[in-house]
Amino acid sequence: MIKRIAWGIVFLFLSVLTLGYVFRMPITQWAIASSLSQSGVELHCLDWSLNSNISLDVNRLCLAYQGHQIELGGIVADTKKITVGRANLRLNDSESVSASNNSFKKLALNLPKQRPKIDIKRLLITHPQLHDELVFSIGEEKLNTFVISGDAIAEITVSNHKVTGHFKVADGILTKIKPMPALSLNSEHDFIFDGLSVDIKSNIDADFTQQFSKCPVTLNAFGNMNMYYHFNDKKALLNAQQLSGLVTFDSDCLALINNQSQREFIAKQLPLKWQLMLSDTVKFENGQLVIPSMLLNTKNSQTKLSLKNLAINVQQPLEYAKGNIKLLFISEGIKHIEIEAALNNLAVDGNYQLNVDELPDFLPASAKKVASTGLFQIENVLQRQQNAKITSEMTFAELSFDKLTVKGYKAQFSAELDDKQNINASLNSQLRSVAYEQYQVRGVNNQLSAFSSLAVGELFVDLNSETKLTQLNSDFLNLSNIRISSKGLQSRALQASHHVFIDGIELVASHHISAVEHPFEITVAEQAVTKLNPVLQQFEPLATLTDGSFNGVVRGDVNLQQAEFTFQVEQVSGLYNDYLAKHFSSRLTGSYNSGQLNVGPTTFELNELRAGAVVSNIVGNFSVENSIARAERITADVLGGRFALDSYKVTEKAQRSLATFENIDASKLITLDDKSGITLTGRVNGRLPVYIDQQGISVKSGELSNQGTGKLVITDNAAFDAVKAQQQELGPILSLLEDLDIQSLNSSVDLKPDGWLYLGVNLKGYNKEQAQQVNFNYNHEENVFTLLRALRLSDEITQKVEQEYSTKGTKND
Repeated sequence: MIKRIAWGIVFLFLSVLTLGYVFRMPITQWAIASSLSQSGVELHCLDWSLNSNISLDVNRLCLAYQGHQIELGGIVADTKKITVGRANLRLNDSESVSASNNSFKKLALNLPKQRPKIDIKRLLITHPQLHDELVFSIGEEKLNTFVISGDAIAEITVSNHKVTGHFKVADGILTKIKPMPALSLNSEHDFIFDGLSVDIKSNIDADFTQQFSKCPVTLNAFGNMNMYYHFNDKKALLNAQQLSGLVTFDSDCLALINNQSQREFIAKQLPLKWQLMLSDTVKFENGQLVIPSMLLNTKNSQTKLSLKNLAINVQQPLEYAKGNIKLLFISEGIKHIEIEAALNNLAVDGNYQLNVDELPDFLPASAKKVASTGLFQIENVLQRQQNAKITSEMTFAELSFDKLTVKGYKAQFSAELDDKQNINASLNSQLRSVAYEQYQVRGVNNQLSAFSSLAVGELFVDLNSETKLTQLNSDFLNLSNIRISSKGLQSRALQASHHVFIDGIELVASHHISAVEHPFEITVAEQAVTKLNPVLQQFEPLATLTDGSFNGVVRGDVNLQQAEFTFQVEQVSGLYNDYLAKHFSSRLTGSYNSGQLNVGPTTFELNELRAGAVVSNIVGNFSVENSIARAERITADVLGGRFALDSYKVTEKAQRSLATFENIDASKLITLDDKSGITLTGRVNGRLPVYIDQQGISVKSGELSNQGTGKLVITDNAAFDAVKAQQQELGPILSLLEDLDIQSLNSSVDLKPDGWLYLGVNLKGYNKEQAQQVNFNYNHEENVFTLLRALRLSDEITQKVEQEYSTKGTKND
């Protein structure tokens, strides 16, 4: 009975052992899973057995921790050592982890104080962002301290609440993470991981080269840095104060600039080596990157770019960013450039300064002492509807471009863009002088304003300008007190109008500029001719316009170099020295084409011309053909008769004109004053061929003859009596002239360009008192300029006329 009971107990025990071994998998998973779950570890699979040495063989073990999975196989475990033949670790990226709403926890591994040591022969790590899998072997020389070899060399110590270690990273592992053939890296790192955060202290020596359009740029970083990251808070701290960064541009980058002068200038201004420094801890928290201070500068110059208190939202870095930016550039060729800006999300507020002694030689223009300062404000930088404002001042001592030279320039510029996308801009500028070839302008002041809208619709610019010029000088003309008021509209083409005042002369000009044409129109309103005196007297200082009016219209196209015009003068009077012209009127209609001026034949009238003798009722035709002016068929009343001139051209070429006289009153021709004692009656005709060339005016083979009978009377003439007394033998002959009935008077006329007039006079008549026939020949020489002066108005009369017409002219201004 006892024996039977003993065998029953043995059988029952063996049955229990058999059943326990048969159901070892679910029993083990149930027992181990609950223990691992306390540390946040999940057990998904377990397959083990006992070998002949009473050792544990684990064919497969699957664990998961915070979204990461590891599969172990080929495990042989006994009381002293656990050997893992293979291990596959699959790491998930951060997006997957966050998507599963997993959170990191403080490490609480509850590690046993005694256990078999672990030896992993081959650990394979994969990750979605790894270019290639990583292979390691892990050995545990002492409990919870692991030595890693393979793609990385490290030593890691695991405790219940943290993991610490030291590892090295070289080029080999980087090629598997992300191949970067231009990167050279050697670094060592010490870290502490507690489940929630990791703290890494690193020593780095790295070089990276990037090619930009055949321009190699090398970044070199070396030194120590410290990085802290909290996994749940997504907070990172980077202390790189002991890390030095160098940015080096290869000298081959300058070869991209084809122009040698530009290449040499840039080589002098921009160093090839730059230093990057972080003088404070960089922070990343709540999706925001904060850089308290970053400086990019050069060792051998004062050029630097600094960032202060820069805060950037990494999700929307361009829309949410704050900080202060300052650029300082000082070099041999550029005296000073400084830009400061405060960035507040989509708003920028800043100022700038610029000073340059001379512009670089390779620029088409040269300038000296260029300076500019300004303020700018921009809101909604990256949005469609922006607000912006800029104000600036600019000066330079001298600017030269081709044949243009500008001196003493100063300008104030402002522009504003509102939330409705309307732009208002203004430019106020002053120039001391502008010179172009023989033209020179002094005292230029300009006020320009512009309005435009960037809203939906056709783009346009509305322009307004006020310009004042103190003087405009040239070799042939000087103008002063010039004022121009301009309005314009720039759309598909420019339409502009200008109201111009020049020394009191008023005109209106309008034009239309497009890609194919440039039509214009200039209108001169009716105004007093006295306004033309400042211009006229530059050509003829002795000339003065005293009365009358003028007006005109010019229409044409600048691109085609064509124009048509109408110009009218009414009742114009004026003085030239002591010559007087009264009431000149004419209307000119003409055109300008292919460099040639043409004016159709038109009639002009001049009521009176006083040039010694009084010439009145002057009528003639005027025309211009291929820029050569011509007056013809000129007739007038003079000395009681008629005067005519066939033609006269305004040209340097030699020409011949024919002047004829009809029915001239001989008494007015010969009587100089009432006290002379000489009187001549009768009528005279004349024909004078006038030759005009570079030497002057001359008359050759001119003729004067009487028209009908006349009479010569000489009484009480001192000069005539003196000749009779001195030459008594001529007395009887000369006495025949004292009372002579003229039957025939013929005279040849020759005038030299120097003013000398030669008259050959043949006089035939009859003296009734002495009943004597007279045939008298006389040669006379006199300078015609002196003669004309004798015939002109006396100084007293001239002054009275000038005073009278100057007063009228003043009233008409």
